[in-house]
Amino acid sequence: MNIEEITGQVKHNCEISNARSWGGYSICGLLLRLRELYKWEKGMQPWGKIDTTALMSWIDEKERKWKEMSNQEFRNIEINGIVYNPFDVEKINEALPKGFLYGAGYVAAMRPSFFLARLDRARKEDGYNIFISGKELARDLVAALAMLQGNNILVRKESIRYFIWGKLEESKITKNEALRCAFEDYGVSGERINPESVEKIVEEELKSYIRHEIGEASDKIFPDKIWNELVCLFQHSKVELLARSVKDILGDTNENGMLRYVIANKKRGSLGFYVALLTGFRKIIFSEIAPAYLEFRKTGDWRIAEKARKAGYEKSKSYAEKLVGIYLTGKNKGKEWMQEEIEKEILGKLKV
Repeated sequence: MNIEEITGQVKHNCEISNARSWGGYSICGLLLRLRELYKWEKGMQPWGKIDTTALMSWIDEKERKWKEMSNQEFRNIEINGIVYNPFDVEKINEALPKGFLYGAGYVAAMRPSFFLARLDRARKEDGYNIFISGKELARDLVAALAMLQGNNILVRKESIRYFIWGKLEESKITKNEALRCAFEDYGVSGERINPESVEKIVEEELKSYIRHEIGEASDKIFPDKIWNELVCLFQHSKVELLARSVKDILGDTNENGMLRYVIANKKRGSLGFYVALLTGFRKIIFSEIAPAYLEFRKTGDWRIAEKARKAGYEKSKSYAEKLVGIYLTGKNKGKEWMQEEIEKEILGKLKV
């Protein structure tokens, strides 16, 4: 079995994914993703310095290539003469040589995403199989940090490293106080910046990402089947973003989720990251956590964060129940009726 041949197949699908999705990002968001992808392709560490001329030439070539590939279909993955659907993650992982990890799925805005990496380590937690990848051999622009695949949770350590370093650079120029505090709580600020410090953050934060996936997996309020159908029906819309955000907050705030884990273990840095990275619908829905964090910074009282967590759970639960009810009733009334009800009952009240 030639792992390089398998890598080439996955890379090809990654490029098709990039060709389909790159035009959907904001200019700023796309540039950040392109810089990260460039560093990865060139074998650079996240903290490596980029030659701007070389980067712009690379971007021009990528844009040309992606325009040519935008109408191509994803290819099946062939391993030892057996052909697999590229989204059949479980069977592909069973067929891969020992020590490698494959992931595929759909992320925000129903963007398809693929990766192939060396397996760093594996363990069990709360009945789930946790697979943590190391060096990535193939990846796309999306680079989801963790993915739930049935009973398996795939965590991408290298992508988390790039992500954390990017946020560290952002913290130097942003007015995001929670982000700055998060790094300070990890002992990283000013001149006290080095790869070892970032690696410590990566190892700690990946534990939180695992709890996010476990929290989502254990959620029974917003059933996966209904959630998937709703997201697919309203893909590339505010309703899709709303459904994803409600699912995220439910998973983070329930008893098995990320925020409960952070509070129980008094992880100040992780709480700061959580608040700092809360954007869009998630920030609007979970409006209690930001002021609670400010109060927590003054008092150090974890009960404040716990009270906000419970409030966030109850609010996201109510939104989930409304979405489920509207969807079940609307299956006989049509998509347009569902859209109007969601606008009236949720989006209008959120003022978005």
